[in-house]
Amino acid sequence: MNHCVISVAEIVGVIGAIDGSDIAIKAPRKHHISYINRKGFHSILLQAVSDNNLLFTDCYAGEVGSVHDACMFRRSDLYSQMTSGTSVFPPGSHLIGDPAYPLMTTLLTPYKDDGRLTAQMNQFNRKLSAARSSIERAFALLKCRFRRLKYMDMTCTSLIPQCIIACCILHNMCIRCGDTVELEEGSDDDAVEPPTDGAVHSTSSVSSHRQAAAKRDTICRELSSRLR
Repeated sequence: MNHCVISVAEIVGVIGAIDGSDIAIKAPRKHHISYINRKGFHSILLQAVSDNNLLFTDCYAGEVGSVHDACMFRRSDLYSQMTSGTSVFPPGSHLIGDPAYPLMTTLLTPYKDDGRLTAQMNQFNRKLSAARSSIERAFALLKCRFRRLKYMDMTCTSLIPQCIIACCILHNMCIRCGDTVELEEGSDDDAVEPPTDGAVHSTSSVSSHRQAAAKRDTICRELSSRLR
């Protein structure tokens, strides 16, 4: 995990944005139904964190397409590190994610739109959504650079996660070496997950959730005061 704290779209303390992406694959011979994602095609999932330079700072691949982003997150080493009690982030820093992820002190997510959000909360949600564009652009750039990731026609399914991670590593090397590739129009990543109401409480204790909510409220108020 890259420990460089950045400020993205006026949200301070952000060290990266997290999301999941479907990597389309040929239907496996065994247990192929479990690989079918919500869009109806077979896939293997990639979870990644990217920074503001579109570099991947954490990657995890291998879950079948039917697994939800929140479940994939709980199974990842990153989640274990974030909940181990030993902080892997600089003080006051955090990732940002969409509503599929649990609200944590080290992972900020949008306020749930229950029809009663304040102007401050709506403003926070808009800024967080803008800040999350880095991971969406990183996925799109990855698939433009390595077109095989648009559809992996491989018989040995067990090797696909290794190929995905290898592409992520090469992606970082290309960016650091100044190798550029133009994003195709309409090449936004297809990995937007629907909101999940129960994700927070299934993965966090009530106490830690309250701490995370308090931190988000503080950042929300500070953001509003800076933008006046």
